[in-house]
Amino acid sequence: MIIHYDVPKINMILDDFYRATGARIDLFNTDFLPISSSRHEMCRYCQSIQGTVDCRKRCAAFDTALLQKSRDSRTAERAVCPFGLTNVVSPIFWNTTIIGYLFFGQMKTEPSCPDPDREKDYADVLPFDAMQIEGITHLAEILIGHILTENLLKPDAGEILQRTVAFIHNNLENDLSIKTIAKRVNVSKSVLYSKFHACFHCTLGEYINRKRIEKSVDLLRNTNLSMEEIALVCGFSSASYFTKTFKQQRGTTPLKFRKSQL
Repeated sequence: MIIHYDVPKINMILDDFYRATGARIDLFNTDFLPISSSRHEMCRYCQSIQGTVDCRKRCAAFDTALLQKSRDSRTAERAVCPFGLTNVVSPIFWNTTIIGYLFFGQMKTEPSCPDPDREKDYADVLPFDAMQIEGITHLAEILIGHILTENLLKPDAGEILQRTVAFIHNNLENDLSIKTIAKRVNVSKSVLYSKFHACFHCTLGEYINRKRIEKSVDLLRNTNLSMEEIALVCGFSSASYFTKTFKQQRGTTPLKFRKSQL
């Protein structure tokens, strides 16, 4: 299923949610990958936790487990992370199909820090009581309704776009000029461009680079391929262009990202 995300507008309303509630929030897709990009720094406590590889892995494992629990139960799920902060995942439905998740939290609910070495940073985290968390969860449900009503997140069943996206995903390592794609899906370049931009709010080139970077993230995490090999497999013309594009999208270089996953 093709899911259309109006990322700039989604980022704006998630920023508003954070400013109003103090709870960090992100939109995840059905593959448990973040779609939104928070413009607010993590608290010092979380920054300290993310500074070590082991703690970072524990955080990632917790996030995935909570997303999986929400997927399986098809309801909002709440849990306390290994470092004492409460998080909530709310699924987003299109009819009966889950098309994304709102993940929000980093809310302190316990008075004592589970990590004695980080007590000072923990003390600075904004506390939340049970009623506040319940209210924030209800606001998130209202936010989901707004996202759907405003068509900021929706599936698109158009045959042309289905064929286009399928062709792109199956040929990321190849030349994917708009001329090539239009010819393969049997439409004019102008029709393809207008339909694609109306659905995804980005150009074909921007979408292709986004998907190539997503593919590179998996290779950086799970293989020992060099930067040059990954660039080639993902369809980038050179390792330097791959590095430049990766940094633009992820805020760090591929090499630094790989080291952070060890």
